[in-house]
Amino acid sequence: MPLFLFLMISSFILIIFFNSFGTVKLSFKDILLIFFNKNPNKIYTNIILNIRLPRVLGSFITGAILAISGNILQLIIQNPLADPYILGISSGASFGAVIYSALTMIYAIKLPFGMESTAFFFGVFSTILVFLIAKEGKKIPILSLILSGVIVSFLFNSITTLFTVMYWKNLIHVNIWLMGSTASLTWKDCYILLFVLFLQIITSLLFSKQLNVLSMGEHMAVYSGINPEKIKIILIGINVLAVSIAVSKTGIIGFVGLVIPHIVRKVTGPYSSVSTFYSLFVGGSFLAASDFVSRTIFAPTELPIGVVTSIIGAPVFIYILKRERKND
Repeated sequence: MPLFLFLMISSFILIIFFNSFGTVKLSFKDILLIFFNKNPNKIYTNIILNIRLPRVLGSFITGAILAISGNILQLIIQNPLADPYILGISSGASFGAVIYSALTMIYAIKLPFGMESTAFFFGVFSTILVFLIAKEGKKIPILSLILSGVIVSFLFNSITTLFTVMYWKNLIHVNIWLMGSTASLTWKDCYILLFVLFLQIITSLLFSKQLNVLSMGEHMAVYSGINPEKIKIILIGINVLAVSIAVSKTGIIGFVGLVIPHIVRKVTGPYSSVSTFYSLFVGGSFLAASDFVSRTIFAPTELPIGVVTSIIGAPVFIYILKRERKND
């Protein structure tokens, strides 16, 4: 409990800290006064409440969504290498987002439920494709699953690149978005992401007992009277939805779902409801910090946030892969 309280308070402090940096530098006190509607400077209030805060909060919520998804996928698949990026979900969803953008901007065609619907559809499609390719008889070997995820990711990334070359003149803008960017997040995006995060947490809490048993192996789940396939479909479905909507808002941000849950479970253990809440705060803080680095290190130019997370995540991925092979 003390660690949990520390994470809650430190997350709040970090959000204030990250809001204070930008073209106009504000003090910690100024930010607090704006939050409590006590700052008389209307320009500063407008900068914080309408520009910086949606971006910082949106980054935090996106990081929480990706970390919780990685945690649940790793518990279901019983492997610390599973995450939405490695399993091809993010690439499929980004392809759906690009398809929707092309239909809307070039052909003026608008589909029901917007970009989120096409991102979700292709997120589900890529997930099914990865599992079908990896399946060997009735089993899905972990190595085959990861290789299938990498193959499907390459496939969707290649088709996405083809579409961007065909339909957009401003390739740099599209490519930066695909590599992850939280620059265009608005309050509306934050509300949608917050709803998805709430859905994710409620589902993981409702199925926490089944998820704990499932993380010990499918045989244990069957002996405990749990239908593992049904639980997998529900949990994977909710998390594909969450990741797809996050990708439709921010592009592909890799390795958050791999690194954060792995570190969190080292501290808290595998119990799903505990690791879900810790992943929320650690994942949120990590992505908000990555966003802070991406917009300040080369200011006024921005580094894609996916580049920052990949620089940190890739060495961790190699470490986990090496350790898993040694254990085998």
